[in-house]
Amino acid sequence: MRRTARNLAYHELIGLRAKVQSSLDPSVAGVEGTIVYETMNTLWIRSGERVKKILKRGTTFLITLPEGGKIMVLGDRLIGRPEDRVKRLGRR
Repeated sequence: MRRTARNLAYHELIGLRAKVQSSLDPSVAGVEGTIVYETMNTLWIRSGERVKKILKRGTTFLITLPEGGKIMVLGDRLIGRPEDRVKRLGRR
């Protein structure tokens, strides 16, 4: 299945490029890099030599797809473990 803005939450995010567009935490605004780990409430983004842990809640991400497209995603929509997120979204 091809990743689109509508179904991105159903897919694995690890390995995708991401940029923090806005956040309730001003210290992470503008962080850009590759998603290397995901927990229920955080995304870990490798930026250069550092890995930043960023809360999903209250954060807007610009995610670059492997095909080259870019998608703006509200972190609140990504809350939950990846495997549980698919179940929750499937019920809608």
